[in-house]
Amino acid sequence: MVKFCPRCGGPMMPVRKEGEVFFKCSKCGYEVKATKKDLEKYGMKYQVESSKRVATARATESKASGLTPEEREMLQEYYEIFLEEFAAEEGESGESD
Repeated sequence: MVKFCPRCGGPMMPVRKEGEVFFKCSKCGYEVKATKKDLEKYGMKYQVESSKRVATARATESKASGLTPEEREMLQEYYEIFLEEFAAEEGESGESD
């Protein structure tokens, strides 16, 4: 169950403050004390201290390009032809100005 702010309609998140749990709007900051019924629906049982939290990330291996030497050579030729054509077109457009 998600609780929404009565002022701005933003989602309210449970936060622990001074040993009690409040719902705080993530947009405007409006707070209201959580009831036992609210906490049962959220299932908030404990909060891990920030000093005990562990930051994790998923690392992936980079993929090899998988091009054969022939494909690399063909690609290089395409680039050279493209650059020559591009330079020629730029030269033509520069002369007509």
